[in-house]
Amino acid sequence: MIWNLIGTLVLGVAAASVVLVLFRVLGRPAPRWLLPAAAGIAMLGFHIWTDYSWFRRTTAELPGHVVVAQGYPSSNPLQPWTLVVPRIDRFSAVDTNRIRHNPEVPDLAMAVVYLVARWNPTVEANQLYDCRTPRRADVGADMEVDAEGRPVDPVWVALPPDDPVRLAVCRASPGQS
Repeated sequence: MIWNLIGTLVLGVAAASVVLVLFRVLGRPAPRWLLPAAAGIAMLGFHIWTDYSWFRRTTAELPGHVVVAQGYPSSNPLQPWTLVVPRIDRFSAVDTNRIRHNPEVPDLAMAVVYLVARWNPTVEANQLYDCRTPRRADVGADMEVDAEGRPVDPVWVALPPDDPVRLAVCRASPGQS
């Protein structure tokens, strides 16, 4: 966050300096309002660029086996341009190398889901997905399994049939759709 602030300030000073040098080369005095306006426009433009490019820049750094399942658009009245074009400042990603299966229970897949949010630490969640029925359960150290490997009394959360995270887990699972 501090680097964004420093970058924004440096860019503002640089933009004002370019305008000042340009007017000096032309041999004309710069209007009094133009230097702060150039600095402000440059700083606002940089801020908007960093906000809107965060998702693209962050997901580009993920390894190939981590699949982005869903981005969550957000808007903020203090940034009115986001009311027109929402930005993505958090997303869920599935580590396809860490999806586990039990051959005795082929409809279930346990996956590591990364919950990534800008300005927050990434959360790694172990979740159990039912590839036949749209539902999931959080996997904790206290989850019990029976002799066949089925979870005993998991707390299932109903999901819509087109839930992107569930679909990403189940599509990466062998024999599932």
